[in-house]
Amino acid sequence: MDSVAVENYLKSIWELGPNDVATQDLAQHLNVAPASATKMLQRLTARGLVSHIPYKGASLTPEGQRKALSVVRRHRLLETFLAQTLDLGREQLHDEAERLEHALSADLEDAIATYLGNPTRDPHGHPIPGPDGQLPADTDLLLSDSPLNQRLIIRQVPDRNSEMLAWLERNKIFPDTQLELISRDSFDGGLTANLNGKTVQIASSVANEVYVSLEDDS
Repeated sequence: MDSVAVENYLKSIWELGPNDVATQDLAQHLNVAPASATKMLQRLTARGLVSHIPYKGASLTPEGQRKALSVVRRHRLLETFLAQTLDLGREQLHDEAERLEHALSADLEDAIATYLGNPTRDPHGHPIPGPDGQLPADTDLLLSDSPLNQRLIIRQVPDRNSEMLAWLERNKIFPDTQLELISRDSFDGGLTANLNGKTVQIASSVANEVYVSLEDDS
């Protein structure tokens, strides 16, 4: 079994890439020193899990991606399990799943998936990889790129930014919520939306982290 550090690095490269991920970005994502990230990338390259080209970045090999998606699957299944069985809020799920994902055995992973009915999305709306690492087709759009005056359905919200997630929850913006964009600020990209008859201002920083689908595509 891979170490916690190896799994965290592989998952982080997948989240940031999975190709040409800069060492500085990876170090910042993991809150480690760039020198530490460089050493780990050298180890992962030696194991055939990463292809690292100096001044270009790190990319997952097929085996590295398979292992990364295995961690992502465990994480998102755990988030779903904790939400459904313990009724934890979305803002609590990410950190708890981070602590548990590395200790989950293959048998317990299968049991949780079966218990949950093999879900395809977690409580944040993120696609859950299948047991072989396959991902469901993803045609979701960034809210910031979505058309005006058309009914949209929220599909994915961020899981790592608890402050942003709390704001979204307070404004009842979470997966399966419907909204319609009324206007877009030409200066900073901020949005004005109609949410169940209520006008909500959505900052561009939030709109760049939320994914939606067109109502007709749902």
